[in-house]
Amino acid sequence: MGNEKAFTIEKNDFGRLLEHLLKKYRVFGPTQRGLDATFNEIKTNDQLFLDYVSTVLPPKKFFHPPRLELFSFDLHQKHVKIEEIKQDEKTLLLGIHPCDVHALLRLDDFFLGEFQDPYYQNRRKNTVLVALNCIEPSDYAFCNSMGTGPFLEEGYDLLLTDIGTKYLIEIGSDTGQNILKGIQLENATTADFTEKNHRFKLLEKRFKRFINTSWLSKIAQENIDHEVWERLGEQGGVSGSLPCLSCGQCSLVCPTCYCYDVYDTLDLSLKKGKRIRELDSCQLLEYGEVAQGGNFRPNRKDRIRHWMLCKLGVAAGGQQSSCVGCGRCIRTCPVGIDITEVAKVLRGE
Repeated sequence: MGNEKAFTIEKNDFGRLLEHLLKKYRVFGPTQRGLDATFNEIKTNDQLFLDYVSTVLPPKKFFHPPRLELFSFDLHQKHVKIEEIKQDEKTLLLGIHPCDVHALLRLDDFFLGEFQDPYYQNRRKNTVLVALNCIEPSDYAFCNSMGTGPFLEEGYDLLLTDIGTKYLIEIGSDTGQNILKGIQLENATTADFTEKNHRFKLLEKRFKRFINTSWLSKIAQENIDHEVWERLGEQGGVSGSLPCLSCGQCSLVCPTCYCYDVYDTLDLSLKKGKRIRELDSCQLLEYGEVAQGGNFRPNRKDRIRHWMLCKLGVAAGGQQSSCVGCGRCIRTCPVGIDITEVAKVLRGE
């Protein structure tokens, strides 16, 4: 018995599927860079590195870039000429992991909610997501605890699962269904889905980090004055870590951090310029600075607390954590701060 919305393709034949996708889209996917992986443009099958564990930077960079030119302006006599910079090119993200798909769904809530951001919206609607279920959890990941991995159930156009010598391909949208038109694929069988479920159960047992999310946002909110914030910001010693450096590394690699700054740049004539949007971080001293030198968060403990509370769901009123458990912040923190250990301290464990 098969599934009319699922197919399979042999791994050694995957290049045929890629060629089919390249005819319709500009494709970006995971590529190997030393011991790490990063998303780059893909033009040939041998560039793909689908066996990756995690990328250094999340695919968020395609929708909310670190630096984005919003528009250019030209002050000509008494008139101002404004030219918006748009991205209308059809793109396809191939091999995006479940935690990063969930991160995009959280960014959707922010950028496409009551106040819609046209720059994010334009990139989002012109991008197809071909997700890839994980084959091995990162040593730093805890997505299983957050309900965001290692396998995916929503938010994709197509979903790939490694089931041995072939990939299971599941359709998640009309767009995904249309993409596959014109390419010959084998129908998925019950045995294919049995193998998928078997691999999921094995994968669940290989996680090294866990976090108890039950009432966690409420617990964090009720512990605003907990000594852990002072230790994180000034003393260190939380699970062996040194004090936070307020370097902003965690914000840079976080797939859900969306804070940004906007500024204008002018040329020497003072007639032409550009408006730039650039990623910002609440970990930086300047982030909370206001007029006449005032600052809402002058101390490192205040800034690390604010970032942690946002990740633990306090900023969203306890409705949803902005953390998807990818573990990038743990991996890249230069002093070894681990959000899962902080959660345990808040719980008194």
